[in-house]
Amino acid sequence: MTTVQTDAFTAEILRSYLVNTVKEMVITTTRTAYSTCFCHGEDFTCGIFDADGQMIAQDQGVGVHAGGLEGAIAAVIRQANGPWQPGDVYLHNDPYDGGTHQADVCVVRPMFADGRHVGFATNRGHWSDVGGMAPGGWSGVAQDVVQEGLLLPAVQLYDAGVLREDVRRMVLRNVRLKHQCWGDLQAQIASAIAAERRIQALVERNGMSGYEAAIDAAISYSRRRFLAAVERLPARAATGEDVMEDTATGEGPFPIRVRVEKQADGTVVADFAGTSPQALAPINCTYASTRAAVIGSLITMLDPDLPLNAGVTRLIDVRAPLGCMVNPTYPAPTFGTTADPAARAAEVVLRALSDLLPDRAVAGSYSTGQNATGGGQRPPEEGGEFLWYSYQAGGCGAFEGGDGNSAMWHIMANSKNESCEAWEARYPIRYQAFALREGSGGAGKWRGGLGTERRLEVEVPTRLSAISGHHDLEAHGLDGGQGGAPNGFELVRDGEQRRVQHVYDLASPSKFANLPLQAGDVFVSLQGGGGGIGDPRERDRAAVAADLQAGYITPEEARDVYGYQEEQHP
Repeated sequence: MTTVQTDAFTAEILRSYLVNTVKEMVITTTRTAYSTCFCHGEDFTCGIFDADGQMIAQDQGVGVHAGGLEGAIAAVIRQANGPWQPGDVYLHNDPYDGGTHQADVCVVRPMFADGRHVGFATNRGHWSDVGGMAPGGWSGVAQDVVQEGLLLPAVQLYDAGVLREDVRRMVLRNVRLKHQCWGDLQAQIASAIAAERRIQALVERNGMSGYEAAIDAAISYSRRRFLAAVERLPARAATGEDVMEDTATGEGPFPIRVRVEKQADGTVVADFAGTSPQALAPINCTYASTRAAVIGSLITMLDPDLPLNAGVTRLIDVRAPLGCMVNPTYPAPTFGTTADPAARAAEVVLRALSDLLPDRAVAGSYSTGQNATGGGQRPPEEGGEFLWYSYQAGGCGAFEGGDGNSAMWHIMANSKNESCEAWEARYPIRYQAFALREGSGGAGKWRGGLGTERRLEVEVPTRLSAISGHHDLEAHGLDGGQGGAPNGFELVRDGEQRRVQHVYDLASPSKFANLPLQAGDVFVSLQGGGGGIGDPRERDRAAVAADLQAGYITPEEARDVYGYQEEQHP
């Protein structure tokens, strides 16, 4: 594409137009989708690309999609190989070729303006079900990617606007809740149509040269801004390490290691050499998710408001040995990739960056999706087949100069809490509680954020599946700060609350599939707290008093950990 010169004022207007085009895609999706996962949780990400597959703009959306859309677009371009026609729509979710995990299905639609192919609009969203051995996926016992769900290379769903019924039948035959799946898919397509209409309007008002100027302005602006932020990094390398805790068969832990270093040209290299080989368990992180973890962590630490596009992603070099846990090969299971493995990859990069930028240091977070699904059958007159998908916010790590956020999504998720009332209306469950966990934040001069507790009473027999982690390991603290409380899955049955692991005699507390829940059982999802920073006894006394009054800490913790005597501080 020829670079088009324009004045700075016009360039900024055009750049903002592209960003707001993606925002309109998001609004279109939430207003037309069927599942709570889409319309309430907003577990999807939108982006637009030029005709060569270069990312122009992306809604920051779900962190694990940050920059990860590029691989899917490249796969569709390579496999479909054009020629593109107005109204074409392709599906893609291949975890070994630009995908994250199978549930994140990319809808890709070429955009046309003034009779020319000018780019692609895409929407990667989490389908509530993609088949597989457990309703809703998240089978913690899977040992093969084919067990986890439907695999889609670049598959054409619409040919020049005409629905391919054979592909539609194939997809819907392999998923549960077909009506909901098709509704969410149509919402994704609608968002791509909205993007095309806005680009057509841009070309109509400003000509093709104006569109090219907008692309150049967007990419150049982000590149300059990222290079300026990278200058803060010292000219040395730093390392980080964390672990995937276990598998459903009790194996583990599995180290994930990274080395981060700035190059002379401003490129940042993240090298995962030394990471464990891939596992026969759904704890592997696809390369697209690993790359997203690096990009998301760098933006978080360097410039949180940085507009994401190719001007940034081309300056980030992610290296991972083929066949390791953060760049697996077929048939390694990958369903958990968007949750714990991606969060672990982000955590190790954040540790390395905290060493390089101590004034921006951040402690560990609960960093898991706590992903669990429940499914089963009701009588047809009561709704028939049902499926709910639980993914949760928790406590994030303290940062230098401030407490960690409570009940907040870790940077790889960035979703929203779903409506309790909507859940009760749609699914055979009742909420008993959704609250902060007292004392779950790691103590420190700067306290870690609090995790949450969610209690769901199931009203009919339900099959429970989950993939999570760090149920025995806490989020790390820094500089004398304490770790946050671990995550947990528990079950209340016949008035007794116990770990799910102990109720069913499992090898892992966090990975299982198709466990039978009885009507009246209460599934308790406990999200951990974030780590603290600094000596707790250096915490401001007024802040300790406020935490105690709010119920964030217990009187015993205030006294024994923070050294706070209430009678001395009325």
